Amino acid sequence: MYHSVHINYYPPRGDNKEGWTTSTSSGGWATPCKSRFNFLCRDSILAAPVVLDLALFMDLAQRSGMHGIQEWLSFYWKSPMTAEKLYPEHDTFIQLMKLKNTLRHLRGEELITHLG
Repeated sequence: MYHSVHINYYPPRGDNKEGWTTSTSSGGWATPCKSRFNFLCRDSILAAPVVLDLALFMDLAQRSGMHGIQEWLSFYWKSPMTAEKLYPEHDTFIQLMKLKNTLRHLRGEELITHLG
């Protein structure tokens, strides 16, 4: 799969950003179908709290002596980075669990597992 994202500043839109995406599938009799979606939103309103969270978590990691790639913050990234020879996790629920468990570990609390 290939995917490309471009965000260009367009002064008349101000803080609004416009996004496009295309979805390709097969229709009846194996006919290729393409759907295109166009949406307009204000990304800075949504992005500001995320950036603040990341700044606070990175500060916490540094104060806790954590260095290198912070895989536990993969919840915030579209393309998460991992240490060498580790598979990047793209499941949002697993990413959130890693985030919560890292915070629990730093506080010395019991980790949450699927076993209860």
